[in-house]
Amino acid sequence: MKNLTAILFLALLFVAQNTQAWSGAGHQVIAAEAYRQLSPALQAKMGEILKSHPDYEKWKESFTGDSANLDLDMFIFMRASTWPDEIRRRKSEYNHPKWHYVDYPLKPPQFPVEPGPDPTDDILFGIGQCENVLSDAKASALDRAAYLSWLIHLVGDIHMPLHCCSLFTGAYPTGDRGGNSFYIKPATKGIALHSFWDGLLGTSGKPQAHLNYAIQIEAEHTRKSLPELKKDKTPKDWSLESRGIAVEKAYLHGELKGGTDKDTAVELPEGYSKAAKVVAEKQAALAGYRLSDEIQKWVK
Repeated sequence: MKNLTAILFLALLFVAQNTQAWSGAGHQVIAAEAYRQLSPALQAKMGEILKSHPDYEKWKESFTGDSANLDLDMFIFMRASTWPDEIRRRKSEYNHPKWHYVDYPLKPPQFPVEPGPDPTDDILFGIGQCENVLSDAKASALDRAAYLSWLIHLVGDIHMPLHCCSLFTGAYPTGDRGGNSFYIKPATKGIALHSFWDGLLGTSGKPQAHLNYAIQIEAEHTRKSLPELKKDKTPKDWSLESRGIAVEKAYLHGELKGGTDKDTAVELPEGYSKAAKVVAEKQAALAGYRLSDEIQKWVK
């Protein structure tokens, strides 16, 4: 049974290995929570904006309508959360590969805070561009829909700790690319640390399951229970918050052992997976609340 569990766990994580973000399931969980936080008027506004999205008709056709508490507008909002990852494999004028992360250098043992290397082409820049478009009443309907999709996605990404760092050590003189080159062994096979964290909110499932998970996370992490919501209010704050979590929880202050490929992957220490899951769910809660707040602030 233990071996079967390990195999299933790895199969789920495999889906996330090339996404370089929370899995599609994770993004939809965060989007569902954010949507639930919006007023009915703003929910309707989201629906109207996204009707101009280039993939709207495709998403609409895939909506089954078999759930009483998941309507079309919520479903489209959730689907929009994964679009920026999907167009990485297409030729699209809206594809911005470097917007998904900010590579703050992590240099043990002191881990001094240093700026990211691409301030005009990283996740902070991307969020700013999205907000500029959404606050511009003269922006085209197509642009507003596309950059709403991007905002939903990027607020999720910035709360994934390994999207806000790159570890520099003797083994990684040019950085480990947010754990993409740092291999660990959660079960029987080696995978990238980044991929492991990607899958912590799930990697598959139906929209109703993602909504149910969002409701669970929201119940377990109320706004009142999260002092970070009052302390860290800007995207820059959130990115540094995630950087700190990467140091403390992902790399264990530099004590986490890893390999440079699948063959040299190192087993995770006892309790690591469970602790990481707790962190991921709290980050998802923060992302959902903050996304709803950003929408209220910027969507005109």
